[in-house]
Amino acid sequence: MTTPLIVALCADKNIEVGLHVTLYSLLENTSDFLKIYLVQSGYQERDIKRLHRTLQPFNGQYELILKSFDVQVFKPYKGIQGNKFTWVRLMLASLLPESRVIYLDSDLLVRKDLGPLFRQDLDGHVLGVSGMGSVKWSLEKNFFVSLGMNQAAKYFNAGVMLMDLDQWRQKDITKACMDFADQHPNQLGAADQTVLNYIFYENNFLEVDPTYNHALYPDTPSLAANASGYIFHFVGSPKPWDILGERVHSNYRLFAETLRKTEFRSCKTYLHLTPYRQKRSIRLAKSYFKYLRRKWLRA
Repeated sequence: MTTPLIVALCADKNIEVGLHVTLYSLLENTSDFLKIYLVQSGYQERDIKRLHRTLQPFNGQYELILKSFDVQVFKPYKGIQGNKFTWVRLMLASLLPESRVIYLDSDLLVRKDLGPLFRQDLDGHVLGVSGMGSVKWSLEKNFFVSLGMNQAAKYFNAGVMLMDLDQWRQKDITKACMDFADQHPNQLGAADQTVLNYIFYENNFLEVDPTYNHALYPDTPSLAANASGYIFHFVGSPKPWDILGERVHSNYRLFAETLRKTEFRSCKTYLHLTPYRQKRSIRLAKSYFKYLRRKWLRA
């Protein structure tokens, strides 16, 4: 067997629908055999069986390796809309016995082969990242400036990362990240992404092709349902699977094109209102209003 393409995702039950879409689209569009690490919390045996049923068309093309993680270790730090599981990606070097891995968020639609990215020469860098912006436009601009960071410096989205885990371990980057988080627990506007952008400040990362992390906000103009050539990243909130995502998210049709191939094909966002989903919707009230207002103004 040829060397597998190694990917890792970190997901709790609250992003289960997005996880199914991310993994299905990954396998549908990647030609290599995939070794998939899923670092998870809250998934029962029935949930894993459902995930395998979603991926059944690709039997023989992947290996799924499960790792459990207790997110309570990140209790002192900010999460994203109350969810702290995003921090787990900082632990991949200690959780995975691999030299390199592609980390993927679970709110992606992969319409691009990841083989070339996995084989990318990192030219001595620890990270290969896409989804670039600048410190000036980041949520944490004032905080970063107070630390002496240049507003014109590049700022990356951490939803897709090629990681040299050997170098990460050698340089003890996890410790550097957590030391920084301990020093500034209340100022991490984008959670661990804030930490990563500080630790890798001044281009200590390789910028890879922007098509590997193409942002789609809830009000980004609609794309064709079969749009391809990118990893589409459903950044911001609400997500397509959040309550009323069918109505609110302008690219729900793009998301649904793959959703209908999964075990969540019959999923309706206004059903199964778990306590977490209700709390999340309350937290997102301003986001719903903001995007609906923009939609009404354009109408």
